[in-house]
Amino acid sequence: MSKIRLRIPPSPTGLLHIGTVRTALYNYLFAKKNGGDLVLRIEDTDKTRGTTAFEEDIINGLQQLGLAGNEGVHVGGDYGPYRQSERTEIYQNYLKQLLDEDKAYFCACSKERLEEVRNEQMAKKLPTRYDGHCSKAKEANGVIRLRVPNDRGDITWMDLVRGETAIHAKELDDFVIARSIDDPLYHLTVVADDHDMKISHVIRGEDHISNTPKQILLFEAFGWDLPQFGHLPLILNQDKSKLSKRKNKVSMDDFLGEGYLPDALLNFLALLGWNTPDEQEIFSMEELVEKFSLDRVHKGGAVFDLKKLDWINGEYIKTMIRENIDGFYEIAKVFIVGAVSNEDEGLIKKILQDPDFEGRFKKLSEIPEGLEPLFAELPDYPLELIAKEKFKITPEMLKQVMEKAIEVVENLEWKKGDVSKNQGISEAFMGIVSALELKNGQVLWPIRVALSGLERSPNFATLAVYLGKEEVLKRLKVALEKVDG
Repeated sequence: MSKIRLRIPPSPTGLLHIGTVRTALYNYLFAKKNGGDLVLRIEDTDKTRGTTAFEEDIINGLQQLGLAGNEGVHVGGDYGPYRQSERTEIYQNYLKQLLDEDKAYFCACSKERLEEVRNEQMAKKLPTRYDGHCSKAKEANGVIRLRVPNDRGDITWMDLVRGETAIHAKELDDFVIARSIDDPLYHLTVVADDHDMKISHVIRGEDHISNTPKQILLFEAFGWDLPQFGHLPLILNQDKSKLSKRKNKVSMDDFLGEGYLPDALLNFLALLGWNTPDEQEIFSMEELVEKFSLDRVHKGGAVFDLKKLDWINGEYIKTMIRENIDGFYEIAKVFIVGAVSNEDEGLIKKILQDPDFEGRFKKLSEIPEGLEPLFAELPDYPLELIAKEKFKITPEMLKQVMEKAIEVVENLEWKKGDVSKNQGISEAFMGIVSALELKNGQVLWPIRVALSGLERSPNFATLAVYLGKEEVLKRLKVALEKVDG
């Protein structure tokens, strides 16, 4: 049995797309599970839209995600991915072979003639297709068309995802495979590459289904063995339309720039069109390799659920903070440094590990805002926020609470960040409730708002521990001034 070989063939006409990553991931998992090779091939024949910058973004992104394969990978020096732009002579030879064997021919039909034929066919309610006008011409100019055999029956293949699939050959005309002998087009180049690189499995998006019969015809014209084809479901927007940058973020740079962890993104993308029988949702890469199979890939489109991605990313953040805070900080500091005032790195790590912060961050970009109550200047908040209506807090009651809280804090001693004092501080503030014969909300809500200036924040004791005694007193006195004001 020949070795399993798959390929990732991105076109450098844009930033690394989330759909490309999902396809690369499925190819990687299939190759890894079956001891196969994964080839990186840059399909850069589009000279008008392709750029070196896009190619670098794609290669760097795939490498960062660990999906660049084990062949054709850019590792420095003169070694890089396979590029179609470097294989023009190979394609020319294959085109000449088809022309010499009369399996392809030159077509010099003008756009005007083709449009006229198309309009006539539409008027007669016939399929719009090339009429073979140049199929017997001897002139070697114009585009090059593949000669589709008149007696070819249905084009069928056993799709690895969709099962037996068939296209009527009569639906295909003699399609263009090159603009000239020096300018091959997609179908010719991809078939030549897949043959030369001994690709055994082609796993790609379902938008390529219409390309498959044309490529099968090319494989047959050359007399080459077919790879196995598998077509993955599209990734959809919430409204079930095809995922597009008009309605959603689509590049990996966008997601990584917002603070999604690479492993969390891969975990999420694995579930966009595939699942396990036990509905497991959090996977290590090793588990994905072990459990992945194409027979569990869905046929229907997969909706890109941003809330699901946020949840998965939040779970990864929690786990990494628990298991490797130093490694986590190295990743997160690009979001923290500069956004949070210059504080001790150790204190920030301690805060991130505090149980009261667990689960607060769905993305790394949310960390600065989460730390803001502890490091930023106290925001100017309205008195109505501290005297929340639902707790039925009167001005007199609020004045008593603030005066008593200041008295309690003045009698406490703790070092900033000393979490061992958390319980003592909590009990001291709770004592105000009984001392003033009030309800919990009438005491603890205004104290927490006084310390944070926000409607939502960590609890009052956590705030006090990390703010330190001096800052706590300062903020309580600001609240008292608002009451007296």
